[in-house]
This record gives sequence, structure tokens and C-alpha cells, in this order.
Amino acid sequence: MIQKIRYILAVVLMLISGASCFAQQGTLKGDVQFKNGEVAVAVAIQLVGTEFRAMTDANGRFQLTNIPFGEYTIQLSSIEIEKTAFSQTIHKEEETISIIVNTSDKLLGETIVYGKTEVREVRDKGFAVSVIEPRNLELQSIQTNDLLDRTAGVRVRQSGGLGSEVNYNLNGLSGNSVKVFIDGIPIHNYGPSFSINSIPPAMIDRIEIFKGVVPVHLSDDALGGAINIILKKKMTNNFAVSYSYGSFNTHQSDFRGNYRNEKSGFTVNGGGFINYSDNNYKVWGDNVNVQLAPGAANTPVVAKRFHDRYRSQGVKMDLGFTNVKWADRLMIGGMFSNMDRQIQHGQSMKVVYGNRHMKSHSIMGNLEFVKRSIFKKLDVSTFASVSRLDRTTVDTIPTHYSWLGRETYYYNGTQPDVWVLGGGEAGRKSLLNDIDLNINSRTNLVYHINENNTLTFNHLLNTFERKSDDPMIPAAENAMREQRSFMKNILGLSYENVAFKQKLRTTVFGKGYFMERNASLRTKTGNGPNQIVNLKETNMTTQNYSFGGAISFKIIRQLMVMTSAERAVRLPEANEIFGIVAENIIANPELKPERSDNFNFGIEFNPDLPKHNVIFRPNIFIRNTNDLILRYNQGGYDQNLVSGNIGKVFTKGVDAELLYSFKRWLMVAVNGSIFDAQIHNTTLDPVSGEPVLTNKSRLPNTPYFTINSNFRIERPSLFAKGDLFIFHYNFLYVHEFLRRGTGLGGAGQTFIPTQMTHDTGVAYTFPKVRFTVSFDVRNLFNAQLFDNFALQKPGRGCYVKLTYSIF
Repeated sequence: MIQKIRYILAVVLMLISGASCFAQQGTLKGDVQFKNGEVAVAVAIQLVGTEFRAMTDANGRFQLTNIPFGEYTIQLSSIEIEKTAFSQTIHKEEETISIIVNTSDKLLGETIVYGKTEVREVRDKGFAVSVIEPRNLELQSIQTNDLLDRTAGVRVRQSGGLGSEVNYNLNGLSGNSVKVFIDGIPIHNYGPSFSINSIPPAMIDRIEIFKGVVPVHLSDDALGGAINIILKKKMTNNFAVSYSYGSFNTHQSDFRGNYRNEKSGFTVNGGGFINYSDNNYKVWGDNVNVQLAPGAANTPVVAKRFHDRYRSQGVKMDLGFTNVKWADRLMIGGMFSNMDRQIQHGQSMKVVYGNRHMKSHSIMGNLEFVKRSIFKKLDVSTFASVSRLDRTTVDTIPTHYSWLGRETYYYNGTQPDVWVLGGGEAGRKSLLNDIDLNINSRTNLVYHINENNTLTFNHLLNTFERKSDDPMIPAAENAMREQRSFMKNILGLSYENVAFKQKLRTTVFGKGYFMERNASLRTKTGNGPNQIVNLKETNMTTQNYSFGGAISFKIIRQLMVMTSAERAVRLPEANEIFGIVAENIIANPELKPERSDNFNFGIEFNPDLPKHNVIFRPNIFIRNTNDLILRYNQGGYDQNLVSGNIGKVFTKGVDAELLYSFKRWLMVAVNGSIFDAQIHNTTLDPVSGEPVLTNKSRLPNTPYFTINSNFRIERPSLFAKGDLFIFHYNFLYVHEFLRRGTGLGGAGQTFIPTQMTHDTGVAYTFPKVRFTVSFDVRNLFNAQLFDNFALQKPGRGCYVKLTYSIF
């Protein structure tokens, strides 16, 4: 393994050292203005027939670098301007131009904004993809997961308040089947405290959501889809801070800044966050009850969560050079984050904790190199990182608690329940420390055969090793060191063709997945003094292959059809194979990879209407999945989960979104998704032998019918020249869904009920100063909301946020 890692790093260094080979190139810079002298912001500038593109900044300025000498057609497009094109010759090291444009009668401005340049390029390739650009949303007290939850076909599953576990469901597939990336890098490298919800929208340029079929450049094994967060990399100097305070003693603050020396290209990008919440919201229902005396019936109560505090901090910084002759981007960076989280209950709300908690910290170093035309027609980008996560689970006090926050014991007849005898709240007392070591490298090569044909090669290397130590267990047992490690290589190759004057785009690709895993885990037989502890070794090597493609065709300018299909593979993740004590997840080192045949067909209709803009995007999808990995309660016990292959699941459904805007100030978005995910076999619990899932039953714990609508007003210069007023309202409907498999469904616990939630808020930016104040209300009518295994989410919450841009 070490030799392979050295080989990859040697390739990275060779690519960087070869960056000095380049042709005669120049820089094109300038500004774009309207005829009245106002600057034109967010205008897309592209050299037609090339990959060179940029977007004007807040001052209407743009810059394109490393352009080979020659004559080009420059095309400008935006929702605010009339489409403009003209010829320009690049024949010296720096060309400066000023461009005057006309205002367009057709304007688009939405909560979810679909633009040109990279965003339009992504959609035109034929993949089933939604793109979120959080324009002005960073001014609100809104979390990144809220943006995702408002997207067609996406359901964010959160087990509680701020900092709780989050899963993402994309058209029926969820959990680790949906991979999350930051700038194309798997997010698990960053550690648990640097999650999607920890990243404030202010740090995000856009979010790409691929449903089912995933392109080669996102090289991880994303069987069900992928969420790729593109962080802001502004070339203009800026710095801004924000602070939000709200219900449940929730504090969230962040800062972000960029600096670039225009002459040398030296660049610094950075950002950070601090999050804190008591998460002391009220809960009630079937699982929130107390036993007032031994043997007495359970009495329902309305209780406050009393042991659910969460706090996390993180900072990420990169420095290097951008847009210089020898590199588009060469950055060395690092990230540090830590987290401290109390644990209120097990995997259901029946078992209440009052002392158990988890803390962790992560550190990562990374190197990134990007160069277009490093050699003639060849683009290269590579990223390498080394990260370490230290996680400690603290569970040393055997006392149990009721939902009233009082010490108590649960009785089984006349005797205390057996778990009290273990010395901890979740069983045996523990001070388990896990150290996870990750090495990750990703290399992407793009060869432009000609203007209409492109080859892309991608390689991902990921190694994982976990070391564990628990001083609370017997010394002889602790000396039997467990070993957990794997290495996976994923190779991808794709070919893209553009034909019929760029109306038809075709992409075909193939991927190879290679994984070696080694586990040496303790097993126990017998009870009490006769218990025997042994090490069980599991060594597996798997090889899997997949292929697929995507096609889009513009029938007319206002109508495009697209389809994509893939035979996909997903390798088991570390926490599924090796478990994670802090999350009450049991190891299963013999998990098999998932396999799925995915298909999408959709259209995009954008009719020409004066002063109005309408976009309609329906999408039909089919998923035929084998060996689906699903978490379920082992033995029907509510405290622990285990991941297992449940066999075959067939899913079919449709999602659609309708977007409407009037000029720039009124935006309405409505989307919905409905699907049927049906199990085609019976799965037995390996412990109890009881059926977990039965043939022809619906996939449990999976919402299958959702509707979301969003109404938004943005009025500049409403009360004074230069100010900005924003009002928004969001409604989410989730139809009732099966909580567990029919084999384990109990009376009164079979379904999670229908839920409706309303969010609203206002924001105001003062004129002449870069200061914004916002007020937001989530769950306006204090509805009882559930996601994973009926774990209740927060009720009504009110939040105030202050944002100040220093420059």
C-alpha cells in the first residue's frame, strides 16, 4: 500500500514540475457597465468554443488568464443584459477592455438561481442535476441543509437539532449511497465537525446535486447520487463576518475572507465558524414518558431535552498562487475543527442518557494544483490530503435518567434492567478513543481532442486506518488490539461529444472500483466469569466495474430533453464496516458492495415571456438496487443500529420543479417528489432470526412523497437608495411514511405521521454601509416534526442575524 501511495504522490509532483511547459499566453481583463454607468454584476464572459470563462464581480470587473494568443469571439450573457458578442484579438501579455451592454427585458432571480457559465454547463451535459446558488441567502439565519431540503427530489434527514446526525435521501437512495463533496473532495476527509451544516451559506458559491447518475470527475463511489459543494474562490479582496442568535440558546458565527495580489498572483482564502446550541427544545409523544414507580404504567409527559448541548469550531485556510502563467491554481492549505456533543438518547427516544457524550477534533493538510493547457489540449487538476480524526466516547456512569432529567432506574419486573450492570448508560463503561487516519488523492486529466470531443480520466485513492484504545475495559482484553483498515482505488474514463451546433451533447463513461479491507475485531462467547474474548480476522478484496452515459438535446432554444443511465457500484464505508461507538452503530466487516441500475429522463422548458421567466423541469427516475446497505435496529432493540445488505429494492418515481420570477424582485418556486421503493425479498435479523423486512413491502424509514414551495421578494432601494429588503416564506409537506420494516413494526409505531412546516423571515441591508440585519422564524406553528426512527426535531425557533462586510 505504501508503494502505491508513494507512486501517486510522485505523479502529483511530476505534474507540478511539468507546469512550466506552456505556450505564448496572455491575460484579458476589463469591466462591464450599463449605458447609464451602473456596473453589471454576475455577467458571464466566455471565449466561444473554449473552456475560458469568468463572471463579473461586485464592481463589474472580470479577468481571464493564460489565454493562447489568437482571435476569439467573446460572448456575454446574463439575466440582466441583452446577449452580446464581439471579436477580440489576444496578442500581448495583457489586454484591457471596457464593455457597454444593454438592459434585458427578461430577468431571472430566484431563491435557487440557475445561471450560465459553470452552472449552465453542468445542466447541459444531460445529468439529472439541480444547482443551488445561495445568492443573498447568506444574509439570513439559514443553514445549508435548509437549502438542500428545498430542492426537488432531495430530503434532508436529521435526527435532532444543531449538530445531530444528518442523512440525505435523493429519489429513494440515502445514507452513504449519497456522497458529499467539498470542491470535488469527499467530505469525510474533513472530520465530523466540518459537516454540510457547519459550512455557512456565505462560504458557498454553489451546490451541485446529481441524482442517481454521477459524472466521472466526482470519482467516489456515489451510487445514489452526489452533493458537491463549491466554495467561494473570489479573486477580489473581501472580508465579512456574521453572527446569529436564536432559540434554544443557539449561537452561530462565521467569517470569510480573500486576498489576492494582482501583480504576483499570491492568494489567500480563508474562513471559519463557531456553532453552539443547548438544543433544549420540548419533546412529547409515544416514546416520551416516565415510570413513576416500579411496575407502574408509563405516563406520557412533555419534556425538555436536557443533555443535548452541541458546540463546534473550525477554520480552513489556503495560500498559494492563482491565475499565473505556470498555474491556474497552486494552493497549500490546512483545516482544523473540533466538536463536543452531549448524547441525549440511543437510536430511539425510549432510552434516555444524562452523562454520555462525545468529543472529537480533526486536522487536515492539503495540496491542490490546477492548470488548463499544461500541455497542448491537456488540462490537469490534482488534490492530495492527509487527515487525522481523534474521537472519544465518554460513558462511565451507570445511572439512568428519565425524560424529567432525574436519575432513575428502569425495572424489568422487580430487578433493574440488565444494561445498568455494565457500568455505563449504553452498556459497559467506556472511554473509547478512536484515531482515524485518512490519505486521499484525486487526479483529473482532461484532453480536448478538438472543439467538440473531450476525454476525461480520473483517479481517486483513499486509504483508511483506525486505531482504538479504551482504558476502561480489562487490561488483557484491551491488549488484544483491534485492527481496522482499507484502501480503495476508483478509476474513471469518460468521452464527451458535442454535435449539431452544440445542441446535442453525449457523454459515455466507465468506472473501476478496487477495495482491500482488513479487520481484526474482538468477539465474545459466554457470560460473566466464563466469557471468552477472541480476535476475529476478516480480509476481503473486491473488484467491481460500472458504466453509463448521459445525453442532452436542445430541440429548440426553449426546450431541452435529457436522459442518463448508469450501472453503479457503492463500496461500504468505514463506519458501516467497523462501526462507531459514539453513534451506537455496530460493526459488520463482511458487508458487500451495493449495485444499482439507475435511469433518469427529464425535460427543461423555458418559454419566452416578456418581463416574466418560467422554468419547468420534470424528471422520471428508476432505480434497481441489489445488496442495498441499510441500517436497522439489531434484534429489534432500540439502542443500537447495524448496517446490513438487505437484498433487492426496485424504485420508480418522478420529481418536478416549477420556477417563476417577475423581473428581479418576485420569485416563486414549487417542487415535489413521489416514488415507490419496494423490497423484493425477506431479510432476517442475524441476531434474533426475526424478519426485518418482508417481500413486497415498502422501504422503511424513507419519506416517499414531499412538496416544497418558496415565495421570495427582493426589493432594492425600497426605503432609501442603495438599500435591500428581503422577505421569504417556505412551506414543506412530508407525507406519512413507514417507520420500520413490517417485520418489526409495533402497535402505534408503524408510521411516522404527515408533517407540515412553515418558515419565514425578513432581511434588510442598510444603504451606504455593508451591514445587514435579518429575523427568521423556523417551524412557525410549532409542529411536531420527525425524521430518522421518529426522533423529534426542534419546534418553533426565532433567530436574529447580523452580517457586516468590512470590504
